[in-house]
Amino acid sequence: MSKARRADPAPPAAAEPLLEAALARREHGDVAGADAIFRQVLQTWPEEATALYLLGMSRFEAGAAAEAESLFERLTAVRPNHPEAHFTLASIRHWRDDRARAIAAYRRVLELSPDHAGALVGLARGLAESGDFEGARAAAEAAVAAAPETAATHMALAAARRGAGEVRNAADAFAAAARLAPDDATAHVGLSLALSDIGEATGAHASAQRAVALAPGLCDAWLALGTARRGLHDPRGATVAFARSLVLDPDRAVAHLNLGLALIELEKAPEAKAHLERVLELDPTSAKAHANLSSLYFLADRKDLAKSHALRALAIDPDLMSAHQNLAALLAEEDKPEEARDHRDRAYAHRNLLVSTAAQPVQRVLILSTTESGNTPDRYLIPPASFTRLLWFVEYASEHQMGDLPAYDVAFNAIGDEDLAGPTAANARRFGELCPTRLLNPPDRIARTRRDLSGELFAGIEGLVVPKTVRASAAEIAVLGVHEVARRAGLGEAFLVRPIGSHGGKGLQLVGAGAPETPLPPAGAYYLTDFNDFRGADGLYRKYRMIFVDGRPLPYHLAIGAKWMIHYESCQMDLHPHRLAEEVRFLADPAAALGATAMAAIAGVGRAMGLDYAGADFTLLPDGRALLFEANATMLAHPEADDGPFAHKNASTERIFGAFRAMLAAR
Repeated sequence: MSKARRADPAPPAAAEPLLEAALARREHGDVAGADAIFRQVLQTWPEEATALYLLGMSRFEAGAAAEAESLFERLTAVRPNHPEAHFTLASIRHWRDDRARAIAAYRRVLELSPDHAGALVGLARGLAESGDFEGARAAAEAAVAAAPETAATHMALAAARRGAGEVRNAADAFAAAARLAPDDATAHVGLSLALSDIGEATGAHASAQRAVALAPGLCDAWLALGTARRGLHDPRGATVAFARSLVLDPDRAVAHLNLGLALIELEKAPEAKAHLERVLELDPTSAKAHANLSSLYFLADRKDLAKSHALRALAIDPDLMSAHQNLAALLAEEDKPEEARDHRDRAYAHRNLLVSTAAQPVQRVLILSTTESGNTPDRYLIPPASFTRLLWFVEYASEHQMGDLPAYDVAFNAIGDEDLAGPTAANARRFGELCPTRLLNPPDRIARTRRDLSGELFAGIEGLVVPKTVRASAAEIAVLGVHEVARRAGLGEAFLVRPIGSHGGKGLQLVGAGAPETPLPPAGAYYLTDFNDFRGADGLYRKYRMIFVDGRPLPYHLAIGAKWMIHYESCQMDLHPHRLAEEVRFLADPAAALGATAMAAIAGVGRAMGLDYAGADFTLLPDGRALLFEANATMLAHPEADDGPFAHKNASTERIFGAFRAMLAAR
């Protein structure tokens, strides 16, 4: 080939008319015709640099990246000392995700032109994508020094800093890029995400809105908006933004993940599960998707799948807190306390204080919690959109930490079940002695609400029937049998058995009264409680719930069903208008619905507990007395959908929330 070129009499200048003709065709939109002329030139003059460059760019624009790369490789061989040829080759390789060879090409540009800002930016991005954030930061800093007024250099520096975990510095660099290029949506996207990283949700939201306004068709802009809305604790708004991002890019795994997380916050488990499963189809290595699917399956009582996904999450990310939390709970239920404790230690030992910052907090609330179940449900009482929440897992607290906590306005003990407070009890009591503010729901008062102590706690309350309850160990029942244990305790022929620490009817069984004999669920100990047949004259069972806030009784719901084990979620109230009407009457005027005797008795229950927040489940007996099921601080109150069949409950629920927040403010 070299002999043919030397023998060729035609000078390179002879190519100029052909090149001009090709350019003219391009200007008139005849790209194919222009490319044909470029190829003709290269057949005659294979090393003609202009034709190599223009055809290479044309093929790249047409999506033929491999051919474009080949043409620029020929060009760099012809012009080995031409920085722009090497830079374009590096850019094409980068676009093709050939990162190592792109980095090599960027370095060749910098050998020829050390201050080439574009090559420095490309090198920084390539190194960051390879995980070399130190090298990326050095290249980006050099880029900023070479072109301080160019937004792209600041963007590269921001990306390198964000990857290195320097989130505050990353936000500063993105802010500089946004100032230099106020109409560049990607700069505002980067700034929004960086601000979300450092918890500045209001600023993140403003930047994301700017990005969406500039580029409504940009998937990343909607992703940033959804992320900012989650930071503002607005899951409904976040779902709208993430759903829009998926319209623009249906296969974006991170959008499915974030939409799934927002749907979990909205308690829309089936929809959340579908999006998390889609994440794993797109990216099987997503530890967060596995961990959150584990949580959903745990709540759905699919323990096998919950455990499988938790283990897979930890195989990918051994330090993922939520996966350790789930495994700890699962192993505890399998009666493997040592293994459960190991996972709790790995989840909490070095991170036992979780701060969720509200954009404009009404108050900062320290919430004492346990890693066990049985905490007071406080999500709606102390909503993260309005309160900065300092969630503190007290069993891992040290004396030093107790005296060196971040500032807070009020403390609330959410460890509501004395049966599950064991690991935290001593620390919670010690903190109660040190707490500079009043500690709401103090541990000593929680301790008195244990089921087997309720007879003593509520003794003497006129108009109240408290069924006898005793504790029995699994060993005692194994030796004597549950009937003999109940007989020796003085219980009647029909009695209830439940595992210690269980809630929501989990593991609850009726023994006697014609109920079929079934094995007891595994547990270390059980409560045995006298059973009173509380069926009404219409053959239905009723369970009233009253919430006490600062001693004040407030109605929450009335469940009416055909079975003795009655829960609002399972008795299908929405299918029976007359039952809903009865509940509406109770919520509107509980004293009239219950009668003076029962109302006074339930108010007495609240006074006897002496808690700042608690609840009582009970029913009404034919003689007007109240039959108590349970009274403690673990009672849930939550809002219903405004357009759903239970929207009538929301006025009462808001009274509960309002009373609780007024109590917080008064402390």
